Amino acid sequence: MEKVLFALEVEDGWPPVGTEGVWCEKVGENYQLKNVPFFIAGIAAEDIFHAIPDQVNDHIFEFEIVEESGHSVIWLMNNIDLEITEFVDIVKALGCSYEGFPQYSLAAIDAPPEVDVDQLNEVIDKFEEKGIDFAFPVWRLD
Repeated sequence: MEKVLFALEVEDGWPPVGTEGVWCEKVGENYQLKNVPFFIAGIAAEDIFHAIPDQVNDHIFEFEIVEESGHSVIWLMNNIDLEITEFVDIVKALGCSYEGFPQYSLAAIDAPPEVDVDQLNEVIDKFEEKGIDFAFPVWRLD
């Protein structure tokens, strides 16, 4: 595996970083994403994508999905400092992975294609009602 760096477009201070590094495996001339991104929209864990790193700084500026994995990405923003241990336990029990970025009250959730979407939506709705913000940069669940 190798760390692949994506250049991010920062607008009005968001995202709070200009680059995100993600773990990937080379698949021929392509890459397969191995973790859930915090700031890269349009790509999910296990997707295979084609990109050519910039010759100057080795960052990815553009990519093309070659093969979708069926995984979805959910971003969670906890600006109200709500205790979310219950949320984390439930999504993990459903088969999702959860990565936190406490410095920015942010989390990224990988929802695999076999997850029970009704149960997942139920827990998201419950915590959304409590004031947690969610975004769905990649949603492939039906």
